[in-house]
Amino acid sequence: MKNKRYIIALVIILFMLSLAHAADTTMVYADQLNHYYQFGGWNRFSADYGKFHVYNSISNTSYIYSETARLKTQSDIKADVLYALSPKVRLGLTAKYFLFQDGQTYHAYDYDQGRVGIKGDYRNNNYTLVLENGYSGETRLGIRDMGWYGGLELDRSKSGLLFYPELDWDYSQMGERQNYTFNNKISFRVNKSSHLKNIFSAGLKAYNREYYISRDADTEERLNMTTYLQNNLYYPLSKNVAIDYKVDFTSTNDGLSFSYYDEKETRNRQFLTLKNDMRIHAKMGAFKGYLGFVNDYKQSRTTATDENISLPSDYIFNKNNILARLSWQISDRDSIYVNYLGSLLYYDTPDTNNYDDRDELTYSISPMWHHRIDKYTNMTLGGNFFMHHYVYLFHQRSAQNHWNRVFSIRSEINTNIPQRVHWNAKQELYANYFVYDHEDSAFVHVQSMVFRGLKLQQNIQYFFTPAFYLRAYMFLRFEDNGLLDWDDFIQEITDSKYTIKCELAPGFKKKKWNISAGPVFSYRKDFRYIDLDTRSESYHSLRLGGVVSLQLSNMLTLNYRLEQIDQSGIARVYNQSGSLRFNMIF
Repeated sequence: MKNKRYIIALVIILFMLSLAHAADTTMVYADQLNHYYQFGGWNRFSADYGKFHVYNSISNTSYIYSETARLKTQSDIKADVLYALSPKVRLGLTAKYFLFQDGQTYHAYDYDQGRVGIKGDYRNNNYTLVLENGYSGETRLGIRDMGWYGGLELDRSKSGLLFYPELDWDYSQMGERQNYTFNNKISFRVNKSSHLKNIFSAGLKAYNREYYISRDADTEERLNMTTYLQNNLYYPLSKNVAIDYKVDFTSTNDGLSFSYYDEKETRNRQFLTLKNDMRIHAKMGAFKGYLGFVNDYKQSRTTATDENISLPSDYIFNKNNILARLSWQISDRDSIYVNYLGSLLYYDTPDTNNYDDRDELTYSISPMWHHRIDKYTNMTLGGNFFMHHYVYLFHQRSAQNHWNRVFSIRSEINTNIPQRVHWNAKQELYANYFVYDHEDSAFVHVQSMVFRGLKLQQNIQYFFTPAFYLRAYMFLRFEDNGLLDWDDFIQEITDSKYTIKCELAPGFKKKKWNISAGPVFSYRKDFRYIDLDTRSESYHSLRLGGVVSLQLSNMLTLNYRLEQIDQSGIARVYNQSGSLRFNMIF
């Protein structure tokens, strides 16, 4: 009850602030699923009173599970009062407060931090510089520390410039502990009249956190440093051909200092990532497409000062992709698209006791035909052929080598007659063949499986008048599973199921109002096969209920669903879910 009072008090504060001279947005929402609630609110206020500038923001997010009174809540409050010494310089007071509470673990992760200080900013046409300094205090594991903090921000974001520096520095001294965050970035942007575009960025991020891990004031210290280089180049070779090249390099060093058997030890983990993406785009008449090569490389290395410390496995991840896309505009009504992917992954673990080393080969082809039947109706027919081969390099795991073959064909029809009918129909037939490389004869120690399905879906909204409509949703799915002998292409079916869902919602829509309500129904039935011709029911579920939806412009949105659920072997239950969202702009 105490937590609920805090939440109600926060909502009242947010609402009162929103009634003031606010310049931004206030919203409050709640989600509910049986006894689980998500609740939160946000408010931002910004105004100028002569030479005084006032800004504040409040945000809160809470998660409640009422049966065990578990609660996680996070609140963030910021406030500035600045006085304009000149058109470009402002000086004043700033305050921040952050709170995190975990009702499941109580003291283990509870944390709060408060800051009060002096803040000044200098605003030029090309950049903004912000400085602040003051008192800081924080509490973790019931231990309260007080100290000071300092911060600096530099942002140069005006368009049309060549050089863009960005700085974000924050430092705090809390008792004997030191924490800091540095986020520095420079960018060079070239955009010539010849359509050549190039953006080069380089940055350094670093954060150090020394935090308590026990009520006896034992600490751990984590230092993370990341450097990165990025370059995006678009260069037209001719009127119809252009190169698009992107490269991204990142080096991250994550160090942890901690006590191990009363000795101070360190563990260090380094990540390297390099990604190259080069594509050649071309167009000629009704044809348009690209051909590309993408390399994705990752490497992890971990060391520790004590050889007895458990370490995660190191690895090298190297993936090469060939990408292609071709589109052909056959006529005003018809177009064809084909996407292709070929991929080879090399995964290596230097540890000789680790047998995860493997190669993965992937092929994917996705053709699609789009046809405009008339000015109201479009049709799309497509498919996908996906093949993935998983090969372990060591014999200790070679029994897990397998092919995963997925085939699907799908169609979609869309009809949109304004103020009369909106209709969307989707159909899909799919099959997934999971085949192990090494197995005995048919259905003797067989692990290979086949999964097949048919899915039909209809969404219809019919307007009887401009204000009254009927919305209907229908869904039907059949699926089965079975053992598979790929060579002879024989299936021994083991289980199957079908699912039916229906929803009807008459509604009224006029100006900013939109309200609808109606019944919902769903039924699922599962079967187990004793042999090819004999099956028995293994599970069923029947859901009956209703749904309500209400929307008032962008101010209020309400969705609520209540269902009675009857399942095999389980007593009847009632499930409710929904969301409430409230927005106000002043």
